[in-house]
Amino acid sequence: MGFIQPKRLHNSKGEVRKVGIEIEFGNVPIEKTANIIIELYGGQLKRENRFMQKVENTSLGDFSIEMDARLLTEKAYLKPLQKLNIDISKIQMGDSSLESGLEDMLEGVVSLVVPYEIGTPPVPITELHQLERLRESLFRHEAKGTRAFPTNIFGTHLNPEIPDEEAGTILNYLRAFLLVYPWMLRSAEIDLARRLSPYIDPFPDAYAELILQPDYKPDIDKLIDDYHKHNPDRNRPLDMYPLFAYLKKDKVAQYDDMGIVKERPTFHYRLPNSQIEEADWSLEKVWNNWVVIENLAEDKEKLEELASQYLSMRKDTFIGFNGRWAKQTDKWLSLE
Repeated sequence: MGFIQPKRLHNSKGEVRKVGIEIEFGNVPIEKTANIIIELYGGQLKRENRFMQKVENTSLGDFSIEMDARLLTEKAYLKPLQKLNIDISKIQMGDSSLESGLEDMLEGVVSLVVPYEIGTPPVPITELHQLERLRESLFRHEAKGTRAFPTNIFGTHLNPEIPDEEAGTILNYLRAFLLVYPWMLRSAEIDLARRLSPYIDPFPDAYAELILQPDYKPDIDKLIDDYHKHNPDRNRPLDMYPLFAYLKKDKVAQYDDMGIVKERPTFHYRLPNSQIEEADWSLEKVWNNWVVIENLAEDKEKLEELASQYLSMRKDTFIGFNGRWAKQTDKWLSLE
């Protein structure tokens, strides 16, 4: 099948839209991962620190590799020692420094539960197949993903560039996501541990009922305000805060408990597993599921029809709504 192209392939400037991908995994250390990237795409290694490195100037752009824990990437463990004017990088323990030994210990412990993460450069949708080579190489090097261990809640994140900055366009993507979400949970076989974790909490029913109403036509400020009212943190399967920070930086900066929000003109789709250790799993599958959302967002007539059906079924269903609606989505997709 290959990577399916969405109906809106180009952005408002007429350029092919781009997508960045984040892959979480275990068992392949950062330096080995950097070497894999260089073997595939060229480039030069830039070492920020032991737990955060980059491969720059590859044939696709700049990659980042890090251990997904601020304790390590920001070297927070050194701050108490620095206050005491203790520089453990200068204290030798055999052939290495005390700092190096401490980092070995920390990585060994933390890597049991915290993934490594590759952040790819934004790649044109028409070139996404280039990233399958990376996925295949990680698989060959025995990278471990979501299902390798019960506590692994590793994910794969897509950051698709928005087609334009209109509030109506962004709203339609949100609507499409909510309408497809029950089907997506089943189709992507989202791991139970990830469902139970706080990182991909579903959108509240009240928010779905609000934005699926046919008379809901907010401007961008109203759209952001309503989103924040119902979703006050970033733990959603479609995190909109990076996009909203790009569009309205000062507004988003006023919100509490957001942490670091990297502004960018993209959606931040966080739902899929990282099944990097499974031979039949692919980035192609992850992307093609997302394209279902893309294409529904661009079909306004179908979007309105499904929204009406969704609200009606939700009103008449006391239990088992997600299963019933996923079957309804199957029927719609079979007719596409």
